[in-house]
Amino acid sequence: MALFEGSEIFVELLNANGVDCIFYNPGFDVVPLLSAIARYKAAGKPAPATIMCLDEFSAMNAAHGNYMISGRPQVVLVHAELGTQQVGGAIQQAWWGRIPLILCAANMVSPERLNWKEEPYDPGAMVRNCVKWDHQVGRNESFYEALNQAFQVADSDPKGPVYLCYPVDTLLKKVEIQTIKPAAKRTMPEPNPAILNSAADLLLRAENPLVMTSYSGRDPRTVASLIALAETVGARVVTSSVRMNFPSDHPLCANLEPTDGMQSKPYFLSSDILLVIDYDIPYAYPPSLPNPGTKIIHVDIDFVKQGTPLWNRRADIPIKADSAKVIPALTHMVRTKITAEQSQRIHERSRKIQDENLKVREGYLALGKSAGDKKPISPEWLAYCINQVIDEDTIVVNQTIMPSASVARQISRTRPGTLVACAGGTIGWALGAALGAKVAAPDKLVVSLMGDGAFVYGGPTATLWPAANYKVPFLSVIFNNQAYGAIKMLFQGAWKEGIKDSLILPSPDYATTAQACGAYGRKVEDPQVVLPALEEAIAQVRRGKAAVLDVRCS
Repeated sequence: MALFEGSEIFVELLNANGVDCIFYNPGFDVVPLLSAIARYKAAGKPAPATIMCLDEFSAMNAAHGNYMISGRPQVVLVHAELGTQQVGGAIQQAWWGRIPLILCAANMVSPERLNWKEEPYDPGAMVRNCVKWDHQVGRNESFYEALNQAFQVADSDPKGPVYLCYPVDTLLKKVEIQTIKPAAKRTMPEPNPAILNSAADLLLRAENPLVMTSYSGRDPRTVASLIALAETVGARVVTSSVRMNFPSDHPLCANLEPTDGMQSKPYFLSSDILLVIDYDIPYAYPPSLPNPGTKIIHVDIDFVKQGTPLWNRRADIPIKADSAKVIPALTHMVRTKITAEQSQRIHERSRKIQDENLKVREGYLALGKSAGDKKPISPEWLAYCINQVIDEDTIVVNQTIMPSASVARQISRTRPGTLVACAGGTIGWALGAALGAKVAAPDKLVVSLMGDGAFVYGGPTATLWPAANYKVPFLSVIFNNQAYGAIKMLFQGAWKEGIKDSLILPSPDYATTAQACGAYGRKVEDPQVVLPALEEAIAQVRRGKAAVLDVRCS
């Protein structure tokens, strides 16, 4: 048995569970934990890095982005009730994105405090709709057991955020612990061979199969195995921008699915078999419904989908298991059953899909090139230029909304872990997420894409300051249409008289905002300047300085 202070238990469990970085915004209740980490480092003992963000919303988004690149569970420290409230919509993003994150806050609420129903005030109620689990540590409860359970719940599939609050003196109290062990994660069941056999039969009978996936690429191994499966069954693949699930230049890829999902709609409606793997319906848009006769094979770790099954319809073949295991097993099953006639039919279908996709991509490329002289700058041209200056290892952090179709058409991603986006609906994620991604991958170029509204919501001062202070620079490209674009579109329908109420005019000078935070900032209004401006901004980042390009777009 060893004697540990509560804050030391915290550090030991962080080490045991593979947490190598904490994002935080300080309150006095955070001091004991930060002090313990400093003591550990001074003594040459392992302890996580600490990254101070100037706002809790930014800290949560940074942890979100860090997980998407590192795959390690995250811890965010905030100050009590006020810090918990300040994380705002970032906790919703983490919930929809299945991010294993422990939001930690001290419980400083008086036992006599009541809510309007005259019930005891409950800190967990502030976040309960957007977490897997929340818990208040009692004064006589084991802090070690509570924190260990928080790790277990957060990091078991389907992963997700949890909320843990505790009395401040819990961190100061000394207790005896025999052995500090990592949390035991619950694992998904192995795929059932009989069910895989049925799925293989269905795929081999398909005339026009379609694979749809959103987040299978959370495990980098699935990218190669999904290629093998798609090629084996001759299926077109629709992949989202949330993860790099399938190479966007592969002949069977129907390109990235933009926020509105409209590019993939014709394929979706014409398919007789949908192989849906780790797929979420895009958050902000009502989904189209599959045809009644379409058969659905659903492979997922999460069938609940925030309480609503996909398309409000049960799958014909549900497979609740880890797609990293299911995909290669299903490919093997198909290969053992396929006949020469089926193989020939699949080959012919694949050639047809490849020819169609090649024509579509050539059209996209021509669209991007032809937009190079348009003023204001076309989002298509900006996205085309971005694709010219990044390399295959660049990490693209994408939260575009109105320009999402342009980004999906023009920016190619081919390597696992090089594309991340948010699954929820809270604007402002991309700045903090880029910071966290850069912390996780310090040797890679990180490029963050967003609209002007998202740049403002993301707290540029709160995010660019730690980028400079901790020497984790990234590039932010603002598709600045000087409006709330989606709302502007609504006004352009029946309410044209009110369109001015959706505009952000005159636009703030976001380049100057960046410069005030120690970053490189530049405003771009001439389409001929876009490419050299991007090259110069990337050069600044490679020299160690965060950069912001404020590109005035149509």
